[in-house]
Amino acid sequence: MTENVNKIEELIPSVDKTTDEVAWDLYRKAIRFGTWDPAAIDLSQDKRDYEALDEDLKGYLIHFCTGFLDAEENVALKFCPWIMLGSSTEQQAFLSTQLLEEFKHTEFFLRYFKEVIGRERIPSVKNAVQQKLDERVKKMLAALDQGEEEREEALVEGLTHYQGIIEGVQAMTGYDVFQAVFGSKGLFPGLGEGYARIKEDEGRHVGFGLRMLKLFARKPEHAKRILALYEEYLPLILIRYDQPVVVDGMEYPTPPEVRGRERVTKMFERRLKDILGVSVTV
Repeated sequence: MTENVNKIEELIPSVDKTTDEVAWDLYRKAIRFGTWDPAAIDLSQDKRDYEALDEDLKGYLIHFCTGFLDAEENVALKFCPWIMLGSSTEQQAFLSTQLLEEFKHTEFFLRYFKEVIGRERIPSVKNAVQQKLDERVKKMLAALDQGEEEREEALVEGLTHYQGIIEGVQAMTGYDVFQAVFGSKGLFPGLGEGYARIKEDEGRHVGFGLRMLKLFARKPEHAKRILALYEEYLPLILIRYDQPVVVDGMEYPTPPEVRGRERVTKMFERRLKDILGVSVTV
């Protein structure tokens, strides 16, 4: 592994540099550290672990990995407007690395289903925040033909939706859940390595997005807009871990280590404090 795989640097980059300087630094980091190959991760032990796993945990793993695969693929297919709304070459360069990385994450989970789980993903995992990306993309594309103020509003909402909530709350919670349910027991080292690589990539995404939102929030109208989106999406965020685990019509128990509502609520509060600088209790 590279030196940064298991340890993400301070999540929000310094506000002492300009946004373009930060974007270029992150672009260079993506070039240096983001070139891992999803096809190169060793999944041999994961196959043995899966074969020996009890049926309840197999059901949960299928449900859990489906949620990640759906999310990675959905964002990969829809991310171009975020790049297009970048206000400089440096920002667009960094944002373009996110598009490539989302497709790499998608490739990893597609491979995992094929080689370890030995089946297709399931169609029944609900993620209402992801489903709202279709509407978000339309708004961002429309803003490209509007004035600077409208473009900025669209970018603020897009950063809040994607980097602030989808990656900053939902994905970051998911890494903790994997570690609690499987990683802490020494299971699925290949999946663990995949998550470590993905988390490193998304640490750059989230850090840049939170930094941008923190700066945008200095304008009261943007701070209000960011808070309103977080509050609007909170019930949708909670659905991800409140829903039953159903695979092929059979319901499986949620492992007690998941504590999804607790984990996602804490991450939600943490992200709002990162952006707005004040504590918000859900």
